[in-house]
Amino acid sequence: MRRILAVAQATLAEAIRHRILYLLLLFALALIALSRTLTLLTVGEGGKIIKDVGLSAINVFGLMIALFVGVGIIFREMERRTVQVTLSTPIARWEYLLGKFLGLAAAITIMVAVMAAALLGLVALRGEFTASLLVAVFMLWVELIFITAAAVFFSSFSTPIFAALFTAAAYVVGHLAWALPLLQERLPAGAFRTLVGAVYFALPDLEYGDVRALAVHGVPIPWDRVATATVYELGYAALLLTVACLAFRRRDLV
Repeated sequence: MRRILAVAQATLAEAIRHRILYLLLLFALALIALSRTLTLLTVGEGGKIIKDVGLSAINVFGLMIALFVGVGIIFREMERRTVQVTLSTPIARWEYLLGKFLGLAAAITIMVAVMAAALLGLVALRGEFTASLLVAVFMLWVELIFITAAAVFFSSFSTPIFAALFTAAAYVVGHLAWALPLLQERLPAGAFRTLVGAVYFALPDLEYGDVRALAVHGVPIPWDRVATATVYELGYAALLLTVACLAFRRRDLV
C-alpha cells in the first residue's frame, strides 16, 4: 500500500503541474461566474440557470481534464523511459497502475471541489442552496471517477489518441445506453433481441446517476437511486481497473 500511495503522490504532483489543467479550471470558473450575468436576462429563473450552467461546467471540464491529463500520463512516462526506472524498483505493475489511478482521481477530486465551491457559493448568495445540488455534485464526481478509470484502462494498452477517443466514446455510450432497453422491447423475440440485451448489460449506464435535472429544479433526489448509481459506477470502475492491471502486465514497455 505504501508503494501505491507513493506513485499516487507523484502522479498527483505531476498532474497539478499541467498548465492545461489550470487553463481548463479557469474556463470552468469563468463559465460559472458568467452564469451569474446570464441571470440578468431572465426573470425568476436565475437560480436554475446558475445551477444548470454550473453543473454542466463541472461535468464538461471535469471530463476534459480526465481526457487531456489522464490518458497521456502513462504514455509520457513510457516516452521518457521513467516507467522502466520505476518498475525496476520493488513495485509490481498493478501497484504502479493503481497508484496512477489514485493520483489522477485525487487531481479530479481537487478540481471538482474547487468548481463546486464556486457554484455552491453563488447559489448560497442567492439563498437558493438545496441538498439536492450537493448530491448532484457528488454524482458528477462519481461519474468522473469512472471516466478516470476508463482513461487508465484504455491507456494501459493503447496510444494516447486512441485512449482519448475510447474514453470519450465510453462517456457518450454511457449516456445513450438507456435507449437499448427501449429498442429491445420493440424487437421480436430472437437472437438479435438477446444480443441487444447482452450489449446493454455489458455497457456502462451513466444516465441513471445523472441527477442534474432534479437538482436544478430543487427536487429531492431518492437516496436509493444515489446509492445504486454510486455502487454501480464505482463497481464498474473497479472492474475496468482490474482488467487494466491484467493488460498492463503483458504490455511491452521497451
